[in-house]
Amino acid sequence: MILLMALIIAISVLLILSGPVSNGPVGSNAQNAPAVVSAAGVHAMIPAQAMLPAAEIVSKSVTCQVTGLLEMTGTVKNNVAHPLSVSVRGTGYDSNGDEMGTGYDSVDIDPYGTGTYRINVIDGCQLGDSGTYDVRISQITWRYAG
Repeated sequence: MILLMALIIAISVLLILSGPVSNGPVGSNAQNAPAVVSAAGVHAMIPAQAMLPAAEIVSKSVTCQVTGLLEMTGTVKNNVAHPLSVSVRGTGYDSNGDEMGTGYDSVDIDPYGTGTYRINVIDGCQLGDSGTYDVRISQITWRYAG
């Protein structure tokens, strides 16, 4: 009886110690692709498929008007099979990195389609200043078809 208990404990310890081991650093989001046995019995590595965001900005351009109006335009792409409403935020910064102003636009996009945004920020830039700008999606909501 004692021999049987010792054997069960030894097998349990071996199973625990032979569990999955991460090759990435602690706290890393890196994932290893699982090994899959093919029909021929040969191990093949299948890479993990990257997840696409529901929507993404695929183009952007900016113009600084003489009046100080910062105009940001571009295209947003819908990567899912459902209509989306996407809020886009644009911010202008001066050459010191200080925020000059922020503007928003909302774009309705059909499934797998694209839509254009136009954001105007009053006093968002200064001619001759080497300021920068940032355009990003601030919110994505599902839009009901119909």
